[in-house]
Amino acid sequence: MAIDEKSLSGDSLSLSPEQVILNELESNHAGEWLQKYTDEPSLTGTAKNLADWTKLKFEEYGASASIDTYEVYLSFPHEHDLSLLDSKTNETLYKAPLEEDELSVDPASFKNNTVPTFLGYAANGNVTAEYVYVNYGTKNDFEELKKLGVDVNGKIAIARYGAIFRGLKVKFAQDNGAIGVLLYSDPGDDHGITPANGYKQYPEGPARNDGSVQRGSAQFLGGLGATPGDPTTPGYPSQGDDIKRSDPHQSTGKIPVLPISYREIKPILAKLNGKGAKSPKKWVGELEGYDYSIGPNPKVQLNLYNNQIYNITPIWNVYGEFEGESKDEVILIGNHRDAWVTGASDPHSGSAVLIEVARALGKLKESGYKFKRTIRLASWDGEEQGLLGLTEAGENFSKEFQSKVIAYLNLDSSVSGQHLKLSASPVLNKILKKIASNLLYPKESVGTLLDHFNQETGGKITNLGSGSDYTVFLEHLGIPSVDLGFGQGKGDPIYQYHSSYDSYYWISKFADPGFVYHNLAAKYLSLLIFELNNHEVIEFGLKDYSSDLYNYFNESVDLIPKSWFNEKIDTPNVDENEFFIDEISQGYYFNLIMTHGCHNKVGAMHHHKNKTLSYLVDNIYQDLNKLYNTTAEFDLKGESLQSEYNNRNNLHWWQKIKLHFEIKHHNKLLQYYERNFLYHKGLDGREWFKHIVFASGRYTGYAGQTWPGLREAIEDGDFERLVKWLTIVSKTLKRVETALF
Repeated sequence: MAIDEKSLSGDSLSLSPEQVILNELESNHAGEWLQKYTDEPSLTGTAKNLADWTKLKFEEYGASASIDTYEVYLSFPHEHDLSLLDSKTNETLYKAPLEEDELSVDPASFKNNTVPTFLGYAANGNVTAEYVYVNYGTKNDFEELKKLGVDVNGKIAIARYGAIFRGLKVKFAQDNGAIGVLLYSDPGDDHGITPANGYKQYPEGPARNDGSVQRGSAQFLGGLGATPGDPTTPGYPSQGDDIKRSDPHQSTGKIPVLPISYREIKPILAKLNGKGAKSPKKWVGELEGYDYSIGPNPKVQLNLYNNQIYNITPIWNVYGEFEGESKDEVILIGNHRDAWVTGASDPHSGSAVLIEVARALGKLKESGYKFKRTIRLASWDGEEQGLLGLTEAGENFSKEFQSKVIAYLNLDSSVSGQHLKLSASPVLNKILKKIASNLLYPKESVGTLLDHFNQETGGKITNLGSGSDYTVFLEHLGIPSVDLGFGQGKGDPIYQYHSSYDSYYWISKFADPGFVYHNLAAKYLSLLIFELNNHEVIEFGLKDYSSDLYNYFNESVDLIPKSWFNEKIDTPNVDENEFFIDEISQGYYFNLIMTHGCHNKVGAMHHHKNKTLSYLVDNIYQDLNKLYNTTAEFDLKGESLQSEYNNRNNLHWWQKIKLHFEIKHHNKLLQYYERNFLYHKGLDGREWFKHIVFASGRYTGYAGQTWPGLREAIEDGDFERLVKWLTIVSKTLKRVETALF
């Protein structure tokens, strides 16, 4: 049954810990914190005052707090220009303002409160050329252009936002010879919430303001060869007296790029009408006055000028810690603090929720509750430019994080709409749904938060990709992670993403009047933290993980060319030591395997002559079935141990001691379970990504890809590489199944 928070009352000493949390959060201060965070722009590396204020708030609510500083490579806006020129006379036909309108009702849009429109890490340059429309600028879109006979080489590419991470649009344009890029938001991607359908634009209504501009990072996030974090310190932290700096262009572009509003792009794209090839139907958006011809038009050119200031700048991560009885079991909750302008939704809805969580945990501590596990809050800097603060910390504290952190809970745009969004490592699915079932959704006819989530998604918790601070935890360090919040869904106003209109006014008037969903997010996260902390047996569901592994493998097998199944294979030798990122994550599992005398069983993947790929795939299905059965049994064992613990007063003293060590053993297996899916050598062509089950798509950036080694080998038509990754998968499954009992 859901907890009715409004019915809670009484002295905190007479209440359950859950009731203490919910009582404290009945006084909703999220709007107050949001107002503070959005009083001024908080561009990466510019708002030390907010770092200091966050530290003070953590301390006010009883956490020990600190600030961790890194020196990172950043770009800042300086000058830019965009002109449409007559190719013969060089006459300026149109000059784009490249700035957003001031709106009298929204102080965040006033010129002294905003930040120029720019993209972080966009290269400096001044180029003049013909231009072409490239749809979303995906790898497939550029391949389609070649089929249509469109030569992008030497031209400026105009792409609409959507489908993939913006930095990969730049990469693919550059790879195809483009000398510059423009990015704009097409109203065709606004789900019908447009002026053409009768909706008024912000601030009068829910539609996108046609002058809004999406800023963002142009880093090649997740792409081949690229790494998140400071592009000059790939794989190691940008901290210390003698930092070795590398060429940043493995992760950043070499051609100038500008973001632009759809109002400003219309007269530019209108000049392509009737010129060049016609766009495929799926490429057609809803810009008025443009027929979506691809171009070019030899009569016109664009002059694109971008000049940014690049330098090494300090950024500040802020930590607040509630120490638990166990310092070796840490629950980490994080949200980034930097924004492109004032960032009311992204990130400061999450910042406000994080402070509310600190307040609730502080009240719990004040009530006399003793935390079993250590709870650490983190306010990261530099996420927007390229996951900087968290990645640098993850690389700096990799051994500590891997040895201690149970789970990472990520906030970002915690509220941009009214629809619960959950993406997570599958071990967390069970507890995420359990807590959602204990809270009421604000709309009375819906029922619980879980009822709402099930109605909206069919109960499907999606897998993680990249684009936020969980990336280093899950995909580099093998730590179970979740990204949660309330996002845009049917009926919600268009999110004014990364524009100056992502403001306190927009949030308070359109996205979340009364900060109802901020409050619900704080309650949900606080109860989730409490449950992970309070349950003696870590409340993970390994059977859920095994079930998803099976489904992911099915999806991968469906992509294998049918002719490959009958081809002969010779399985490669894969060293067992290649599976662990370092001795910290290796230790507990490996010692258990050796203690149980199971090492030969783990290494049971022999060379097979004259066997086919089909044979290897069938063996993996058997491995998956064994793992499913073992994890189902393991989950039942955990429930039994928790039940024994709940009734421990009925046990003899020696039984209590035995139970203590059984639970400790069980918890370590749970804590390090995700680490077993790390492969030391990493993915092919992007070695920073170590997880063999979850990674950002190398051609998407944002969207996640499961069993990425398999998928990428299939995509590349590389049979031998597929055999290698199938061997890695099989050895992993055997080892994990063996270690659990």
